[in-house]
Amino acid sequence: MSDGIRVLHVDDDPEMTALASEFLVRESDRFEVLTETDARAGLDRLDDECIDCIVSDYDMPGIDGLEFLETVREDSPELPFILFTGKGSEAVASDAISAGVSDYLQKGPGTDKYTLLANRIQNVVDQYRAERALDETRRRFSKLLEHSTDVISILDADGTFRYVSPSSERILGYTPDDLEGTLAFEYAHPDDRQRAIEKFAGAVDDPGARTTVEFRLERSDGRLIHLESRGRNLLDDPDVDGFVVNSRDVTDQRIQCGAEQIEGIVAHDLRNPLRVAQDTLELLDAEAIEDESIERIDRSLREMDGLIEDLLAYARGDSLVTSREVVDVSEIAAAAWETTPTAEATLDRDAAMTVDADEGRLKQLLANLFRNAVEHGSTDATVRVGDDDRSFFVEDDGPGIDAAVRDRIFETGWSDRRDGNGLGLAIVDRIARAHGWTASVTEGSLGGARFEITGVESATNSNHDSHPDRSNRTGDGDGAEDL
Repeated sequence: MSDGIRVLHVDDDPEMTALASEFLVRESDRFEVLTETDARAGLDRLDDECIDCIVSDYDMPGIDGLEFLETVREDSPELPFILFTGKGSEAVASDAISAGVSDYLQKGPGTDKYTLLANRIQNVVDQYRAERALDETRRRFSKLLEHSTDVISILDADGTFRYVSPSSERILGYTPDDLEGTLAFEYAHPDDRQRAIEKFAGAVDDPGARTTVEFRLERSDGRLIHLESRGRNLLDDPDVDGFVVNSRDVTDQRIQCGAEQIEGIVAHDLRNPLRVAQDTLELLDAEAIEDESIERIDRSLREMDGLIEDLLAYARGDSLVTSREVVDVSEIAAAAWETTPTAEATLDRDAAMTVDADEGRLKQLLANLFRNAVEHGSTDATVRVGDDDRSFFVEDDGPGIDAAVRDRIFETGWSDRRDGNGLGLAIVDRIARAHGWTASVTEGSLGGARFEITGVESATNSNHDSHPDRSNRTGDGDGAEDL
């Protein structure tokens, strides 16, 4: 910021403005003085120039000094304005103060008045600039807090929010007004709450202590996120008088870490016993033991092996679609239903569409939707597979999905169940996108959720009559067809 001061001196006496300009420049090389002989010209100059301070006479023809001040204050309420007059009075001074004058000074005899005027100008300008700099710092700090990746908060000794930064609304879903005055630990997941309280309590009695705790927090929209909170005890600092906490959403990092752990578990801990089961089954087959149950076990083991490959591919980010062929949606639905735990639920197959798809991935997509329908509905739920123009769908008669969270259900890691892993519907979405399709959810005709896969080109114009031997209803959760 420049140290120079540009002064606009308005006085109907041109000799007075010339003399004042000369003395001010002598007093300090900070001054640059612009002059006008009436208030209207002064207002025009103010529009055109960058002015740091106005010095105005009071008694002028047309617009007097007070009217000039009032007009300036309409657009520049804080700009330094000094009323410098030879016809002052207590009444004029009072009116000037009411109008927002920065300083009031009578001209008087002698040249000392110019030294005094120079000092007054420098004082009011320096103060004005300091206040503007402070306001700018506050605004900048407020923006930093609002857009910070952290939520900054100050807690009382009992854990009550005294201050919460504006970023809380974006990160936590709660405004500062929602949180301030409430206990911070109320928002922690019940399973994590006591640990967070103990960490906090251990640091409260130790001035200057630092502590870090990670816990799950339920946002206002019901979504669970992982927070890492780093705190410092500044309760003994009179400028803070609180426990300062920086909290950061680390959900994505934990999901990534979890995915890597899952990949290791799936690749080793699950695959090894699966291989043992498959090898044992081959021994039974070699002994020529014929049993329908063994065939069912064989199908299930092969299905599990395929799912493990899919999960590993998902964790590694591999392509989910490697080959395509023309497949019947209804037949794939029946196969997916057979290998999905569905309790006493019933599947209605009302799809006549054939599509160009990766058979294994389409089967997995449908199986995940079936599993989702049964887990969120009743054990005897009804699930229906159907098709429309360039789309097929899976709907159920369960409780449905709240419209407020429908745009989040395909996010990796998101689940409305505390025991959910948030992968099932994320895999559905990824398989759909790998085919060039779009997955969405709405309310179904059965009263529950309806998952639609759109952007699907029908491979043939098939209909129900083209499959006269196909049963369209599967029930009892054991994969048996109703004949």
